Amino acid sequence: MTMRKSTKTMAMISIDMLAIIAAALTAAEAQTGAAVPTETTTSTTTIGNNTTNTTSSGIELSQQPVLQERTRTASETQINYAHVSITYTGNGTLSLPNNIASIFNFTSNGSALVSFLTQSAQGTETIRTGNGETATITFYEIVKFNPATREAKGIIIAEVQTSPTGTLASLNGMILAGIDDIQLNGESSVTLWEWESGISGLDIFPVQDGLRIQ
Repeated sequence: MTMRKSTKTMAMISIDMLAIIAAALTAAEAQTGAAVPTETTTSTTTIGNNTTNTTSSGIELSQQPVLQERTRTASETQINYAHVSITYTGNGTLSLPNNIASIFNFTSNGSALVSFLTQSAQGTETIRTGNGETATITFYEIVKFNPATREAKGIIIAEVQTSPTGTLASLNGMILAGIDDIQLNGESSVTLWEWESGISGLDIFPVQDGLRIQ
């Protein structure tokens, strides 16, 4: 996924995916691939005679990356002064959760709508493994850009959709979060970890018409 600085300069910023977790991803995390350290804080809110304790904790990510990818912009179309549409190609590796031995090489192609005003992009990407299985990644990215040094880094959230019965079934519905290291040559290096929300997909079910919860 790639992004452009102004029209020419912004073109060098690769938007890879496959919106956003701010301070959770530190430089130390990027080097180790470890989960984001978390701290638990408790605040007390008093309304009238009622006192409520609220506990919040940091964002937890998987210790090992799920996706690592390098991409490069293939084409770009100027829409207006503030937006450009891009396509890109790439390749990388997928690591299935809880299965270190299951590592798949893949190729990818995607498209994104880039906003110069917000230095952000949203788009979709299709990845294809060597055995022909595919997955679709929907992503949102915000980029921090230094025009003086031309250094750029992005923060990404993404969701994976794939066949629930195939080899990549464990990725279906998974939410990923990570970083995009954007190079001066226009290439983008993305690393994404699984967001460990603590909510199982089995606990979520659609509400049917006429169904009322008492």
